[in-house]
Amino acid sequence: MKNKSSSQKYIMKYVFFSILFFSTHLFASSDITSQAKDFFESSLFVFNEKPISLSNLIKALLYVLAGFLLGFIYKKWILKITKKYKDMSMMSIRLISNIGYYIIILIFFMSAFRSIGIDLKSLSLIAGALSIGIGFGLQTVVSNLIAGIILMFERTIRIGDIIEINDTLSGTVTDMRIRSTTIKTFDNIDIIVPNSSFIQNNVINLTLEDRIRRLHIPFGVAYDTEIQDVKSVVLDALQKSDLNFIRGDEDKNPDVRMTLMNNSSVDLELIVWVNRDPKQKNIPLKSDFLILIYNALRANNISIPFPQLDVNMKQNNKV
Repeated sequence: MKNKSSSQKYIMKYVFFSILFFSTHLFASSDITSQAKDFFESSLFVFNEKPISLSNLIKALLYVLAGFLLGFIYKKWILKITKKYKDMSMMSIRLISNIGYYIIILIFFMSAFRSIGIDLKSLSLIAGALSIGIGFGLQTVVSNLIAGIILMFERTIRIGDIIEINDTLSGTVTDMRIRSTTIKTFDNIDIIVPNSSFIQNNVINLTLEDRIRRLHIPFGVAYDTEIQDVKSVVLDALQKSDLNFIRGDEDKNPDVRMTLMNNSSVDLELIVWVNRDPKQKNIPLKSDFLILIYNALRANNISIPFPQLDVNMKQNNKV
């Protein structure tokens, strides 16, 4: 193993000194140096009566790459220092990092144009002329960008909020960008929604001001059941359970209410308040309360009805 490592070091030294030797002789020739200089500084095209060379383009490209690199470092730095401030919301952190990121990129893009000798005033005139035609094609993109900025400053929708856009789309906001917002549904599916949808349509934010929600748990009992007994059984089982709901608040005490006298059952509902804060553990689901009600009714011999149809047959006696 030692002989192998020593031979590898010898080969690396040989390659290094060989490259150094040939490169020294290569650049020692003034002809090659002058040819390379002419190649990089020769004009490729003319823009606004100013020649643009390959060295100008390389310099501009380096400015752009440096802008993206510095913007990426800035984002990482913001995420690192904001960990010290636990009270700071993720929405504010994303807002600061995204705005700073785009400002840095914009500054370096402007520097790249100036490095190749392009006057920004003349560039703005060209951009103004093109914007008329491009504006129609990019109308949707621009509206999403403006909507994203409005959402970030209004903070009506924030990362971590539980929202409902329509009957089929609801979930938790996991990321917000300038153009779009990512919603993770309760089936763990990520959906990208354009920001203009939040401005143009009605959006239900279930956790905008308060993360405490009231759940309605429907169930039914047979017609020959005492309603007061049902209320006592269900509420007693709920208080003895380990389900995590709001306790000890007079305004948010659980209750059982009668909602409808149906064809084959008396319909009731359990009203209970729960805290939907993501930081809270063991957040109960609607299924948990239904299981509790089912077990409580069965344990107390309270019949749970099902649709029934009574058929009466009339017999005609002929004399």
